[in-house]
Amino acid sequence: TTVPHLKRSRPRITLCAMARSLALLMCVGSLAVAHGFVTPVGLRSVVSTPSVNKLPHAAASAARLASPLSPRMSLTPSSVAHPDQVIVGSPLPILYVYDHCPFCVRARAIFGAKNIKHEVRFMANDDIDTPTKLVGKKIAPIMEIPTKSEVMMESLDIVKRIDEDASMGPSILLPGTDRTDLKAWQKKHQDLFRSLQRPRYVASGLLPEFALKAGRDAFVKNHPVPPFEKPDWKSDNYDMATRYAKYNECMGKTAELLPEANKAVEELEGMIFSAKHCSESGFGYDDIELFARLRSLTIIKNLNLGAKTKGYLEYMAAKFDIPLYDQMAL
Repeated sequence: TTVPHLKRSRPRITLCAMARSLALLMCVGSLAVAHGFVTPVGLRSVVSTPSVNKLPHAAASAARLASPLSPRMSLTPSSVAHPDQVIVGSPLPILYVYDHCPFCVRARAIFGAKNIKHEVRFMANDDIDTPTKLVGKKIAPIMEIPTKSEVMMESLDIVKRIDEDASMGPSILLPGTDRTDLKAWQKKHQDLFRSLQRPRYVASGLLPEFALKAGRDAFVKNHPVPPFEKPDWKSDNYDMATRYAKYNECMGKTAELLPEANKAVEELEGMIFSAKHCSESGFGYDDIELFARLRSLTIIKNLNLGAKTKGYLEYMAAKFDIPLYDQMAL
């Protein structure tokens, strides 16, 4: 006897099933973009000239949905120990900052390290009115403590004020040790990293201070790329199209500059004592200042940070509650 062939019926695909599948794909795609596994079209383009320098729709959506989040800043509880959260009253203390600004990172760091509940307000880079009303000029960071009618500028003054305030917990910072080796390293490679970092700050449009074209224009006009000096760069010798063209030139030199940058960061390995503090004496002002400077390295894609440097940045990012830029690196 023979076994009759079974008749294979084609599965019926309903509109409802198709809709569910499409929704699932869109959800997965959105998560991939948000966590840096997939890049939205146009997000990694080089800085455009002023006439077309607009934040891509995909980047605008990402900026509205979430602040820059490093893939290493996972959604699991941090392994870094923090003191109990301090709430000093309502309204909360406010920090007026730019995300890219190392001086602003200093002020944010002490609030994060002491686990003081506060509000972070990112100012547009062309916002003159907000800081002027607070302290009489355009500057960042600015700290405001509404419950004490107190307003303060200058990053290290803010750090000292918060660290030494017993009402916000005991002091946690050791004095600075005048790390001349780290200062010399920064000065030695200053032009190199300005060439790599400054164009990248504005290229994505994801940093809140650069969400609008006016903010990007203000930064480009006031921050030269090497070899230009600020007085000449800001003069009438150059229009905005020329300035953007120079930023584009720096982006175009990435393949040339990256090997040099990789050699530069190798030097840091012998200067960082451990992930928990860069100086042998312990955690203190040295870390506030070093992390503020090194954080911007993570905006450079394919920069080969050594194990010590990488571990230090990841630990401090968690301790200070300030994400790195890995997810949006260009």
